[in-house]
Amino acid sequence: MNDNSPVNRPVISIVMPCLDEERYIGRAIESLLEGSGGDMEILVVDGGSTDRTREIVRRFARRGSENTGRIRLLDNSQRQTSAGLNAGIREARGAYIVRADAHCVYPPGYARRCVELLETTGAANAGGIQVPIAEESEGERGGIVQEAIALAMRHPLGAGNARWRLGLRSGFVDTVYLGAFRRDLFDAVGFYDTEAITNQDAELNLRISTAGMKVYLDHTIEVLHYPRRTLHELARQYVLYGRGRAYTALKHRRLTSWRQAAPPLLLAGLTGSASTACWMPGLLLVPAAYAAALATVALAARFPENRGVQAEECGLKTKQPAPGGGGARGGTRIGARIRLLVAAAWAVMHLCWGAGFIWRMIAGKRPARKFKRSGGAL
Repeated sequence: MNDNSPVNRPVISIVMPCLDEERYIGRAIESLLEGSGGDMEILVVDGGSTDRTREIVRRFARRGSENTGRIRLLDNSQRQTSAGLNAGIREARGAYIVRADAHCVYPPGYARRCVELLETTGAANAGGIQVPIAEESEGERGGIVQEAIALAMRHPLGAGNARWRLGLRSGFVDTVYLGAFRRDLFDAVGFYDTEAITNQDAELNLRISTAGMKVYLDHTIEVLHYPRRTLHELARQYVLYGRGRAYTALKHRRLTSWRQAAPPLLLAGLTGSASTACWMPGLLLVPAAYAAALATVALAARFPENRGVQAEECGLKTKQPAPGGGGARGGTRIGARIRLLVAAAWAVMHLCWGAGFIWRMIAGKRPARKFKRSGGAL
């Protein structure tokens, strides 16, 4: 029987852009397959990986007759996330599109749960929350830093009021982590914006909201996410995040939350205080107070523990926070070294996001708001 016959045609298409993800992509695919059923396909859109990413994907595609035709490897010549997502959506055969990230581990039946949310809530996009976790370092340099970054991302000082990170309750929101859509939504509001190097999910959700449709978050759907492993990688990531948010603000002529204004205002205040300290030395107390405040909060904070899905269910070795909010290594409470690294991660996140935002606001022209319909990328 032909794979495109009505009997074999997938209902759900998972689209996963990637580039050089040999460290994580096997875990992501394995978790997406768990509890998936035969009416689902996974489209991995690779941007020209030079590591073992493509080999790993092909191995999954060949493994067992049940995966025949269900896992497809596509090429993304533009090597950019939005372009990869659009390429996957165009090739998708399912009526529903589920966006996935290779840096994650998903709860059993993840795609089906997101699609069920679309039907029960009437939302145009539905998804869960991001739960940053750290790998067991096994003696590798950078393990402790990744753990600190994961903790920093799960605290309001690193997440602001973003419900897709804090996961306090379910309901209609401005954006979710990743998400699921009906295929015909992209004909109505347009595809992912290929000029948005980052923040493409929030930009699409803003267009969804502007069109009078809704986005729904279920805080019980927890996607485990592996953050960057060094502060240098985190800094580069957050500069790009800030630039991406500024692009969205310029395109739509507005900010959607107070948290987007806080980092650039903070950076401007700290820069202004430091630059005028030659004439008013007392202003050096401003950056000193900021650093002291971050350290104090990090040393005193009770960091949230993972809820619901545990990494062991996916057969993974990860660092889980200790019961009662303590945090992490081997089930013990978080030490002062990791807590101070958390404070450093917060500073990197705040200042680099703010720098990227200001840079993009000053440097770039206001982008066009129009998009091509019916299969055209933005």
